[in-house]
Amino acid sequence: MKYIYIVNRFNLKNRTDGMVEKLRKVSEKHHREYEIVVNETVEDAKNCIREFQNTRDIITSVGGDGSINLLLNDLINTQNILSFVPFGTGNDFCRFCMENMEDGIQDVDIVRINDRYFINVACFGIDADIANDDSFIHNRWIPSSMRYNAGVIYYFLTYKPRSLRIEVNGELIDKEVTTAVVGNAQYYGGGYHVSPYSEIKDGQLEVIVADRLNKVSMAKVILSMKDAGHLKHPAVSSFKTDRLVISSEETVCANIDGEPLKAQCFEMEVLPKAFPIAFDRSFIEDMRK
Repeated sequence: MKYIYIVNRFNLKNRTDGMVEKLRKVSEKHHREYEIVVNETVEDAKNCIREFQNTRDIITSVGGDGSINLLLNDLINTQNILSFVPFGTGNDFCRFCMENMEDGIQDVDIVRINDRYFINVACFGIDADIANDDSFIHNRWIPSSMRYNAGVIYYFLTYKPRSLRIEVNGELIDKEVTTAVVGNAQYYGGGYHVSPYSEIKDGQLEVIVADRLNKVSMAKVILSMKDAGHLKHPAVSSFKTDRLVISSEETVCANIDGEPLKAQCFEMEVLPKAFPIAFDRSFIEDMRK
């Protein structure tokens, strides 16, 4: 079985050649059979997976959570295995794996959301607005570690609650919310521990809902998310389920694994242990050296 590294020059830019050399060096150290595919354009990236439709290889995203999500959706109807090398502004799924996953190839839960899939976290409300705002998330003038925090400050000052309807376990929750998060894994936003009780092989989602908050309470909730303290706030509730529907009378912009998704209705369902991923902690550690 061969590792296929998907490297997008339009993302890595002048760091592409260094990444390719590092992949070669570390892959040879780990005695991997491998191939490196460098995509110059977005169109190249869309087309390259077609070459592997009928293979059984370990297709490896080189990038952040958004790159993993795009590759997951490309591979969903193939026999290939998903892996990743973290790089970029958001590596929250990698953070979860480094803390919780065993090495090797394993089947994990993924979540169908309408006609797409996610593996990490879906969010609605202020969190989605922050994650979808390219003026912060991809702003090269802001240090990558501070981009999400910069968005938090801006939307903290300007945000208005969203009216959402949440249908779950035969019940209907209809109210204004500051945020709603659906976690398959645990982290988002560069280390915010938003869904601390999520696992990735239990067939369940952790859903966190923060009611309409005033500015003082919103600040407390946001600041406490780094260490999962938000779950202690009386306006924040959480529950587990294997499926739910979130809808609104207006079009809502959600964010799934760092990628935007717009709709008026989002139907979500866990697909238990439905997709294989390959995880190698020592390889990632060597890539980070």
